[in-house]
Amino acid sequence: MFGIQKDRGYPNQLHTLRAAPGLDHGAITAFVAVATTAVAVLIAAVSLAFQYLVMQQKLVASVDLAALAAADTQRGLVSGVVCENAESILKTVDAVMTTCRIVGDGVMVSGQLSLTSMTLEASAIAGEK
Repeated sequence: MFGIQKDRGYPNQLHTLRAAPGLDHGAITAFVAVATTAVAVLIAAVSLAFQYLVMQQKLVASVDLAALAAADTQRGLVSGVVCENAESILKTVDAVMTTCRIVGDGVMVSGQLSLTSMTLEASAIAGEK
């Protein structure tokens, strides 16, 4: 039953279980190894995709906040220099400010965030229209 046979030894000997001939080729072991590897690769890929999405949203929020702070500085609501305030906010998330321009009554700020294998970019404009 189920490919397992009892060893028919001497009457006083304990019975041991052995796999039936032809079933012990290691196919199950190979299948489990391949399946485990595939699941690990899938988990790693999904993890990297989520990391990318989280970091992109973190950068977008930081650039938006930096643009708002720069616009408030330009209008005199916050003390300091317009682009220096924006840059200090981007530094808190390890982003680099690539552009800071006064555009009319607003401020345009762009930033980059470098990950292991890619660079993310975002920009925002804040101020009065």
